[in-house]
This record gives sequence, structure tokens and C-alpha cells, in this order.
Amino acid sequence: MRATKHNGYDDDAISRFMPALKINLTLIAAGLVFVAEDEQGVPRGYVSLRPTGMGGLILLEGIFVDPACSRSLVGTRLFAAAVEHSRKMAGSVILIYSSPHAVDFYARLGATRIGMTPFVFSPDVQLSMFAFTIPPSGETAAGAA
Repeated sequence: MRATKHNGYDDDAISRFMPALKINLTLIAAGLVFVAEDEQGVPRGYVSLRPTGMGGLILLEGIFVDPACSRSLVGTRLFAAAVEHSRKMAGSVILIYSSPHAVDFYARLGATRIGMTPFVFSPDVQLSMFAFTIPPSGETAAGAA
């Protein structure tokens, strides 16, 4: 919630977005949620994935970084973990629904914008859709761009 609020959304918007902001317990149990911690073990961000059942397509369910850690490579490391785990799940493409505030982040990592769609929990917000082609093993997300 802090990351989303930091992007300028008010409490009403946060309430509408809440279903998408909650960490899915089923994904945690399946080992599809990865948490970045600082040296003291304090959580600083997380990423979650969801297999789609459509070939090698993996959905990036969410990636959020504590605003205090913005631009500290936490998000980049979380995305790299998502790529590596997607590869282990025989993924070939990661589908990303990006908030307007994260578009440049995904573009820098090598994702390709493939369209726009209204956010299901708040249709007034347009999300950019990205596809990230998972590079062969041994290449990093940023190195493949």
C-alpha cells in the first residue's frame, strides 16, 4: 500500500485497488512470492508470479518496492528473481500489467509494450501491458535488453 500511495493515489483509490494489492496466500503456499529483505531482515519489496496455463506464459502478479528503497535496485533484483523462477517453470514470456508509474522501469528491463487495458478494480486507470521474453539461461534480464 505504501508503494501505491507513494505514487500519488489517495485513500479512495487505494480502497478500490486493495484486491490487487493484497498478497495472494495461494501464491505464497505455491512458492511463487519472493521477498527482498534488507540486512536486518526487514521486508523491502516483493514480487509474485502466476502460471497462466497457456504454454510458457507467466503472469507477473505484482511487484512492489518500499518507497524508502526506490531506485536502490530492489525492484531490479526482484524482477531478476521472477525471471529466474519463470524459467524454472518452463516460462518463455512474462506478461506484465504495469501501473503508469512503472512503465519506464519495465521498459528499461527490456519488456516490450504490447497494449493498454483498464485496471479491473478501477477502470479509470489505464495499465500498460508488457511482454518480457525470458532470455536463455545465463543471460540477465537487463543484459538481454
